[in-house]
Amino acid sequence: MTVGNMNNRRILLVDDLENMHKNYREILHERKSVVEDALASFDAKFFDEETEIDSPKYELDSAFQGLEAHQKVTEAIKNSEPYALAFVDVRMPPGWDGIETIKRLWEVDSEIIVVICTAYADYSWKDIYNTFGRTDKLVLLRKPFDPAEIRQLALTLTEKWNLNRKAALKMSDLDEMVKERTIKLEEALLQVKSLSGLLPICAHCKKIRDDKGYWNQLETYISTHSEADFSHGICPGCLQEHYSKYK
Repeated sequence: MTVGNMNNRRILLVDDLENMHKNYREILHERKSVVEDALASFDAKFFDEETEIDSPKYELDSAFQGLEAHQKVTEAIKNSEPYALAFVDVRMPPGWDGIETIKRLWEVDSEIIVVICTAYADYSWKDIYNTFGRTDKLVLLRKPFDPAEIRQLALTLTEKWNLNRKAALKMSDLDEMVKERTIKLEEALLQVKSLSGLLPICAHCKKIRDDKGYWNQLETYISTHSEADFSHGICPGCLQEHYSKYK
């Protein structure tokens, strides 16, 4: 997945418990458990529904400590393969806790969206808000969570990342367009400037003398020093004076 790809479903799972990684992977359909397959089949028959769910194909990666997560996000940015989302546990002894981990991740990649997961009251929402301020890239999820919550968060937040990237690229395109038009405007102003000041012009034939001493037709001179083009016609005065006998 390169930076320009608008379908980034890369998710980083950060938890010190291996069993949690297994749960995440089963929930996000990378590998269904036998029990889940049986329940899905039973629900489908009971409610007369299709068994398969049209869910995105996620690319899941695991880190068991905050430092390892930081290294993976750093490497992902270096390879232009950023993660769209990270599920981060709060308690991960003996290393960084979830709050410290998120701080470090955002130092490397400010665009990654994070779901912080905890079963304890180590940090209140007020504590988290005071730490990170107002941000739309952080969601708090209490354990134990419902598998449907994980699926919905994964779907919604990876989609949000992709929409944010599209918007950023459009803004970049607009900035580039403004720069190009500004350059053209500056060039046009320079051309207009070149026609300002005193121009030596013949009182009879109206030719203009250029800076090399050559006399040029008025339209030739202006066309050379600006983007103006000419089309010829006859004004009413000349029409009356020179062509009145043809009326």
